[in-house]
Amino acid sequence: MVLASMDMMSWGVGQVIAKRATDRLGPVRIVLLVSLVDGTAYAAIWAFFAGPMGAAWTTYVVASLAAVVGMAGYILYFEALLRGNVAVVGTISGGSPVVTILGAILFLGEMPTPTQAVGIVLLLSMIVILSYEPMGKEWRIPVAVVLSIGILLLWGVWGLLTKVAVSSPGFDAFDIFLFYTLANVTMGPLYYLMRRRRAPGPADPSRAAYAIASAATLLLVVGIVATTIAFSVGDASLVAAVSGSYPVVTAIVAFTFLKEEATRQRLLAIALFVPGIVLVAF
Repeated sequence: MVLASMDMMSWGVGQVIAKRATDRLGPVRIVLLVSLVDGTAYAAIWAFFAGPMGAAWTTYVVASLAAVVGMAGYILYFEALLRGNVAVVGTISGGSPVVTILGAILFLGEMPTPTQAVGIVLLLSMIVILSYEPMGKEWRIPVAVVLSIGILLLWGVWGLLTKVAVSSPGFDAFDIFLFYTLANVTMGPLYYLMRRRRAPGPADPSRAAYAIASAATLLLVVGIVATTIAFSVGDASLVAAVSGSYPVVTAIVAFTFLKEEATRQRLLAIALFVPGIVLVAF
């Protein structure tokens, strides 16, 4: 739970910073930056901590799929941030634990205790409350919402595939970072080459913009690493419920530092978060 909580905190803060960086650099540049920074970080982690590989070939297929699906969600994430509010993108994509939890129960045979089940329900309710937006007569589904739903599905599947890979015999949890590296250094530059002319972003971004983007990237890397290791030692349903609660951190940052309104909706979500996280921990 400590590792999952690290992910919750780093992603909650990192999302706010990532939104500012995406506005200043555009998704094409920031995805390329993320792929290089993430790929380097994952390669270093794999080189220093991974053990010898001795798992079945099917495990490596699952690890490869997890890396590809996760990176695809990353690309959609920055595209969505450019088109929508971070609160909307973050909260909708934050629903990915629903996919992971249901998959873990149906396919991995996980069964939370009654106390943990209540905690999971409270945390998921919190995410739903944060993502709710009233619909007027002229309401239309914006592109950012569609992309966010895609992120939700991709990251939910990523959690399941990662759990399967890091729990397989002969597969060290740190081995998966090699596959993360390969996905980042191939998919990021490929996306850049395909999209740079259609969505080039600002003509001359400042050094400050790159500094902000690097800070956001490092925070998101911390979260991904923490959750990946947490999957290797804990049930996917519990890890996903805790790590996926980062929208509450984003909400707190939004109305504490960005001076956004502390609505009843957000305060209710925070009120549900506290007992939810406590029950899941037990």
